Amino acid sequence: MRRLLGGFAVLLVAAGSAQLSRADQYDVQRSEQYLSTGDLTTALGWINSAISDEPDYGGAYVVRASIWMRAAQYQKAIDDYSQAITHGLDHSTYVFKMRGDAHGDAGDYAGAIADYEQALKLNPAYWPALASRGVARVESGDTTGALTDLDRVLASNVSDLKETLGSQQIMELSRKGPPGRGTETMTVTIHAKLVLAASYQARGKLRFIQGAYQPALADFDAALKQLPQLITVHFYHGLTLLALGRCPEGAAELHAPEMKPLQAPGATRYRAFLAAHRDAVAKAGCPAVTL
Repeated sequence: MRRLLGGFAVLLVAAGSAQLSRADQYDVQRSEQYLSTGDLTTALGWINSAISDEPDYGGAYVVRASIWMRAAQYQKAIDDYSQAITHGLDHSTYVFKMRGDAHGDAGDYAGAIADYEQALKLNPAYWPALASRGVARVESGDTTGALTDLDRVLASNVSDLKETLGSQQIMELSRKGPPGRGTETMTVTIHAKLVLAASYQARGKLRFIQGAYQPALADFDAALKQLPQLITVHFYHGLTLLALGRCPEGAAELHAPEMKPLQAPGATRYRAFLAAHRDAVAKAGCPAVTL
């Protein structure tokens, strides 16, 4: 599951008053802004300042955990999601789901599944945790459980899901009078396209491993319909084409310039998967390929 979809990327929004009198609220908002642009160092500086000013604000730990996820610092992300749970977000399905993603990205699938099940205990209809549990079960070898979870998600009519992490009273500055009070709300949004693409990819991978190449290809096609730019799906899609004997198409997809990130040291799992299934490619009559 490692970096399958950037930890199922979410949109963090701090919505409230335009003018805040407390520096920590500026810090949280600025951290989110820099996180959205990919400037993780600056984002981390602002959120560290916010946590230093108000260490009991659970939402700030969620923002910092998101930074650690983007930086592939999974244990630090786990620690901050745990801090968020300790500081008032112990009933948040989203936070348990994201801590599960961090466990899964670190290769701890048992820890991931435990967190997904905690999220589902809080809300049995919380399909993002169901989808993530299915992905983790694919990686841990639980074929039956994985198909049960993924089939259920993919048969559902899911849409973007927003969760409010919390609200707090803040001071508002005014040019026309004394300061007033307002409310700042932090929400998160999980986008259905991301979850559906990840679910189709996971089920397609499982079907490929089982040798069901045509159903696997259908799943990868469905994933690409959700997110055409997702290179991990293109990897499995290209490999499946090779296993089906569609040699030129598969080789062209695996050798496309967009696949270059899979040559990086952190992408060894994909090269290992390719090596593990060379026999399927050879059996189909296609030449061996490398990334």
